[in-house]
Amino acid sequence: MNRIAYIEPIGGIAGDMVLAALVELGADLDAINGSLRDLGVPGINVSASSVMRGPFSATHIEVHASADEQTHRRWLDIRKLLAESTLSERSRAQSLKVFERIAEAEAAVHGIPVDDVHFHEVGAWDSIADIVSVVIALEQLEIDRIVASAPPLSSGTIRSAHGVMPLPAPATLRLLEGWPVRPGPENMESTTPTGAGILSALTENGPLPAMRVLRSGYGAGTRDRGELPNVVRVTIGEPSISPSVDAVLVIEAQMDDLAGEHLPPLIDALLSSGALDAYATPVLMKKGRPGLLVSALAYADKEAAVSEAMLRHGSTFGVRVYAAHRRTLERWHDTVETPWGAARVKVGALDGEILHAAPEYEDVLSLAKASGQPAPVIHAAASHGWRNTKG
Repeated sequence: MNRIAYIEPIGGIAGDMVLAALVELGADLDAINGSLRDLGVPGINVSASSVMRGPFSATHIEVHASADEQTHRRWLDIRKLLAESTLSERSRAQSLKVFERIAEAEAAVHGIPVDDVHFHEVGAWDSIADIVSVVIALEQLEIDRIVASAPPLSSGTIRSAHGVMPLPAPATLRLLEGWPVRPGPENMESTTPTGAGILSALTENGPLPAMRVLRSGYGAGTRDRGELPNVVRVTIGEPSISPSVDAVLVIEAQMDDLAGEHLPPLIDALLSSGALDAYATPVLMKKGRPGLLVSALAYADKEAAVSEAMLRHGSTFGVRVYAAHRRTLERWHDTVETPWGAARVKVGALDGEILHAAPEYEDVLSLAKASGQPAPVIHAAASHGWRNTKG
């Protein structure tokens, strides 16, 4: 698997809408129905039809099950059902992850232990089928990375199994903590707890990834009203022809009052928060004062954590964030033996040609401390061993 999916909740997002888009992209509905039957629910199946939502032709999904089966279900019951299912290991794990996130959100909202959560809207078989079918479809389409843009959150109220509830639903809002969102229509649930659960558990937030587009599909919601067409668009692609190019964010700040001994802990905090790299550059700031430009590279889903680390552990009052692209060599580790123990060597290649091989500093330092040998001696031995056995 090496495909990317980009989800755009144009008018909203729900489990059936994501599933519909994936079916339009080529997911096998017959195979999905076969897996749903294996859950042991009498009569459960999923059907698809073509509809119009605004100017878009889209696929709409309908779940069929016995009316007797549409009951509220406990998280423990759903967990047991999925754990004992014949789903693939990946589909089972992802289904459980989505439901677990929703259960945690419901527990937090209602102030009860997670195992005591009773699902209502997401406990009915149609929502169980939506979530399980989505993860099956993702596996069928060989998608192993999902990126999503900001979903719309409505205002107003809606009637639910809990009575009249504010919009967005409390569980939806809890699931999307840390996510960027945008305004949605009034009194119409544009993002459901199921849709928010899929976003929270399976996707990362960010812009359209660098990829070679294969195709796109539109999944329709049941309602056909509102200023925006009630569809979600899913685009799938393969990593760009040069897989060494990826999109990153640069998070940086100038500091003229950071004591030198506080810089290493700041760099460590940035790396611990998810930065790909972090470094400091001497700069001359306003009023002729010497200072440091502290910079970190991170993927979009780590921006909030890395920015907080910069603000919390540095001395700045603000950070700058901007997009960049980086080009990297294909990288892997080889392990070589030295007279003092094994050490990893990081290898970099371009189009299959090895350009660099460097012993890992941590391994060199560890062997040097254990053996009493100088670090340069260990480094040279590891480099020589790699050239003789791998190079």
